[in-house]
Amino acid sequence: MNKKNKKILVTGDYAGAQWHPLKGVDERLEKILAGYDLDFSENYPGLTPEELNNYGVLICYIDAWNKRGARKAAGAILSYVAGGGSLLSLHSGIIMSSTPEMELMQGGRFTGHPEACELTYSPVSPVNSEHKHPVLEGIEAFTIFEEPYRIDLCAFAEHEKLLTYSHDGRDDWPAGWTLPYGMGRIVYLSPGHQASSFDNKTFAGLILNSIRWLSGSGS
Repeated sequence: MNKKNKKILVTGDYAGAQWHPLKGVDERLEKILAGYDLDFSENYPGLTPEELNNYGVLICYIDAWNKRGARKAAGAILSYVAGGGSLLSLHSGIIMSSTPEMELMQGGRFTGHPEACELTYSPVSPVNSEHKHPVLEGIEAFTIFEEPYRIDLCAFAEHEKLLTYSHDGRDDWPAGWTLPYGMGRIVYLSPGHQASSFDNKTFAGLILNSIRWLSGSGS
């Protein structure tokens, strides 16, 4: 697969979304990722490996996976990433982890969240400061109105933690990571509850850095 392929497929839900519609988010992503060729689709139940292989990166902002997700679609995404594709999973995209295979691929399982509130997200400092992950280039702590997603990390996944948030007396809730899966790689970022979240410049920078790294068009 050509890692410098600048075509990106963004999947999510429009009319069928209960909590996180793609409408509004799509416009923000086009602005953040200006220079990339974005296609938007809510037909993720019908995804095939052949279709996905036309794209350098798959972005998942899926809201209704529990209603519309299909074994076929899960197999297509697993095959795509394992074969060398790249996945950026945003916010509700983690709900695809409804089977052990998908949980391992994404590195964790969503378990719920308290009420949305102001949250402060912080980049995770590497043990060796010279090995800062490219996704964190220029990223500092930021505060945003968000849902405090609770995620159980998969013990068998090879996470490199990128982001944590502070809430309820704890300052290291997992909120972002990268990990390999087969020959592919994945970034998960838990912010993104609503379209206005994407107006935050630091969060937008995280998304752009993620796409540059995943597509091979950056560091």
